[in-house]
Parts: sequence; C-alpha cells; structure tokens
Amino acid sequence: MRADPRYKTLPAEPATLLNEGRVHEAVKALRESHNLGAREARRWIDSYINDDPMLRVQLETQRRSRRRRYFFWFLVIDILLTAGIIYYLFYMPR
Repeated sequence: MRADPRYKTLPAEPATLLNEGRVHEAVKALRESHNLGAREARRWIDSYINDDPMLRVQLETQRRSRRRRYFFWFLVIDILLTAGIIYYLFYMPR
C-alpha cells in the first residue's frame, strides 16, 4: 500500500474525523474530496489506521465502549420486560 501513490497521507478532514472516531464519515469525506469509490476510500482509511497503532487502539477502545453501552441498555430493557411478564402472569388480578 505504501508504494501505491494513491495511499499518501490522509487529508485533514478525514484525519480529523478518524481521530474523533467517526470512521464512516471519514470514508465519505475522502470519497467526496478525491472522487474515489467506496472500496478505494475504505482501503486508504484502513491503511492509515494500520500505519498508526495509537489510532487503532483508540478506535478499538471506542468500539468496546459503545458495545458495552448497548449491552447495558439491552440488559436493562430485557430485565424490565421480564419483570413485566412475570408481574402479568403471576400477580395481575384476574
């Protein structure tokens, strides 16, 4: 990838979006600024991420945090639904 002239340093806007953790928006910005296809832009972004280990760790940490948050809310909603069903089946006056 490094020998390929298309995969130079990343422009400022996609690099900033990547540092904020917004990978999808960085791909879109790169596609619009350089008139690339989705695959080429994604490959460029991936090569940039692979070349910067701190960015890779930062993005993975953000993904883990997001997954934990989703799992927490899934668990809360599941507990509430289960409590509602148990209440309806056993304690609801008929």
